[in-house]
Amino acid sequence: SGSTMARPSRAAFVRPARSVTVRAVEENQASTSETTEQQMEAQAVTSSGSVQNFQILNPVTEAINGRSAMLGFVAAIISEAATHQSIWSQIGGKYVDLELVEKPLGAAPLGFGMIVALVTMASLAPKLLENADVDSKEFGPFTPSLELQLGRVAQMGFLGLVLLEVAKGSSLI
Repeated sequence: SGSTMARPSRAAFVRPARSVTVRAVEENQASTSETTEQQMEAQAVTSSGSVQNFQILNPVTEAINGRSAMLGFVAAIISEAATHQSIWSQIGGKYVDLELVEKPLGAAPLGFGMIVALVTMASLAPKLLENADVDSKEFGPFTPSLELQLGRVAQMGFLGLVLLEVAKGSSLI
């Protein structure tokens, strides 16, 4: 063909020295990590100016779990005393050789869900309305540390009750 294209010289394709490329990448990574750390710190600063890290197990969730466990443990004992059915039997029924022996109580899971929802709303209300901490108030002998300890005991008590019922094969009461 009559058209000829000018080819670029080989020098146009030559890479710069490797040390320059590595140094530029290291500088870019350093500035990127500094920027990322600054952005994370800026996002973590609360309105009060203190830095707050995200944690799944924080005082709010521990208070909600403890309060729910205390109420749930008492409700489980009362419902077992009234129905003579284990916790699992109240929720899903009891089957022997694929035959339903004890009917589940339809209100048990609904009641537990309502307890958890109410405790959650009641625990978050002071934080949302007054910007007060969940464990900031004391009432007579009831202190936040006592509530925390009793909540943990109730969680272990509920677990122990379920495990004893599974081992025994029937309700404890």
